[in-house]
Amino acid sequence: MRIHSTSKWLNSATVIADSSSAAALRELPFVAQVQYLGPDIKVKNPPNNPPGKRPGIPVIPELPEGQSIYGYASLQNSLLGVPFVHATGNRGAGIWVAVLDGGFTNADVLPFFDSVALQGRLHQGWDFVERDGAVYESAAHGTSVLSVMASDLSGYFVGTAPEATYFLLKTEDTGGEFPVEETNWIAGAEWADSIGVDIINASLGYTVFNDTTLSHTFSDLDGRSSLGSRGAAIAASKGMLVLNSAGNSGEDSWKYLGVPADAPGVIAVGAVQHDGNRASFSSIGPSADGRIKPDLMAPGEMVVVAGNSGTELGLSNGTSLASPMLAGALASLWSGYPEKTADEIFDAVVRYSDQAGQPDNLRGYGLPDMAVSWLALGGYLTANSPNDARGGFFAFDRAGGSFRFVLLPGVVAEQPQSVELRDLLGNPIRRGKVHWKPGLLSTLTFTGMQDLPAGFYQIVLHTGKGKRHLVGLVWP
Repeated sequence: MRIHSTSKWLNSATVIADSSSAAALRELPFVAQVQYLGPDIKVKNPPNNPPGKRPGIPVIPELPEGQSIYGYASLQNSLLGVPFVHATGNRGAGIWVAVLDGGFTNADVLPFFDSVALQGRLHQGWDFVERDGAVYESAAHGTSVLSVMASDLSGYFVGTAPEATYFLLKTEDTGGEFPVEETNWIAGAEWADSIGVDIINASLGYTVFNDTTLSHTFSDLDGRSSLGSRGAAIAASKGMLVLNSAGNSGEDSWKYLGVPADAPGVIAVGAVQHDGNRASFSSIGPSADGRIKPDLMAPGEMVVVAGNSGTELGLSNGTSLASPMLAGALASLWSGYPEKTADEIFDAVVRYSDQAGQPDNLRGYGLPDMAVSWLALGGYLTANSPNDARGGFFAFDRAGGSFRFVLLPGVVAEQPQSVELRDLLGNPIRRGKVHWKPGLLSTLTFTGMQDLPAGFYQIVLHTGKGKRHLVGLVWP
């Protein structure tokens, strides 16, 4: 017999053995249980060569006039509030993301990943199926998953976290479906934890196996009965954000989510349409022990993906896309607040999702809004939607007697020379400080405001050449 993988978390080993050897294992004094997980791998993929010189980018197709820098990803990114977070200058830098999937064919040569690869942020991790270092093989599913996070072709297709660092792990055996893949999932998660990964995305799920006698039942979805969910629950306790697709069985007789999305602490991600409503195929909850599942939603129907060849794009459906869409959005959000813990980031996102007050087992806590979560984590208060500029000024923070406004990108084209607070008659009261970033969010700060009487005031920005911008302010 030989060892296929081991798990410190579960104090277990997955071994390849015949039936007589497996029976002998049961007699060893330190072995508590032997469980059949499926047949040995019969077909191996040839190992892929190390990535060579990346080919040049061909001519990128032009978009209709007026499209954003996100190109064909504009709509799906905006549903999560990602453009707002990117406008703050946070696009995932410093956040490490492990992607567990069945293969990443062409991810080493596609131009969508040039930035992440040439900057040393795209890493072959390990193939836990075939026990080698080859991950750019077997399937393009992982490539599509990666594309909605890591792509960075400005004006054509930009993902939710183009500046994050990615580790590609192959845990899914594309030749069949067997419980051994759950142990591969655990091995991949332990590997990711061992190197310090911040976020795990797994667009995988297990319910029915080729050997149907091994298939899961609904009672298994309690976060404890299956190997995969027991390991995933431990992964979620290690300070990482662990996201797993909820499943695509919403229209099937099964209809429920799969393993390990049922695990406590794991963020089970369901899919929504472009209007925010649940996609009909998206698997539902609850877990077998009555917990709300899925946890959150993200775009998963008619999602634009890359993964074929050159600059070709396609459309795809599935919670397999919803999960990485959200994983990348969380990476960008977390990169703005690296001092926060995984729990703090998750709490801020859940609190401002669109069903936070009334979660259910169709959409969980709902569709997150990274813009509101970013404001909440930064201490800003807002009475209106972050997407409603109200003249370009939309958020403020009165803590400690200071008053800060956030200025939307593009509202002031030139760097302001000065900013003043004036009373209703136009008399100067305070001079403030301007922190201006072209194309990004800027802030205006006034101090000593704790004794300012209630009333109506004006904020005046001087931008040179006699130009100035005014906005009214009602001070409570």
